[in-house]
Amino acid sequence: MLTQIILPLFLSDVSGTEILVIFLFILIFFGSKSIPSMARTLGRTMKEIRNASADLQQEIKKSGLDVKNDLNLSSIIQKAEEEIQQPLDQVLVDINETVHYGSANLNEAAQHINQSIEQHEEANLHAEEKVEGFHATDKIEDQSASQNKNLESDGESRNHNG
Repeated sequence: MLTQIILPLFLSDVSGTEILVIFLFILIFFGSKSIPSMARTLGRTMKEIRNASADLQQEIKKSGLDVKNDLNLSSIIQKAEEEIQQPLDQVLVDINETVHYGSANLNEAAQHINQSIEQHEEANLHAEEKVEGFHATDKIEDQSASQNKNLESDGESRNHNG
């Protein structure tokens, strides 16, 4: 993996003939007897680098899981949710109590208004009956007065005739 990263960095601009020249230089400088041991050493080194890289990756993943378990995010989120939910529930209860209390007061006020209306209607009915009684009394008195006048005038006319 590391060679996949390093080789393109160094050999991206190197052509095939340039690589051949580099191999010839290594062959001349180190000799044909030391090249196989150098290749073995380079292979072992690259294997150790890959193993160390894999170990490092596993250690990072393991520490990430340890941190996740130590943090226990799900319980933290659940606690935060409960802390938020409790005041909201209390607000909901307060609103419901206010609405219930308000509706009870409204019902009570409506009952008082209905009772007052009924009392006023009864008072108006009694007043109308009294007014009608007065009118009836006035009519009777008017009729009695008319009859008395008629009787008096009949009596006078009989006295004059008699």
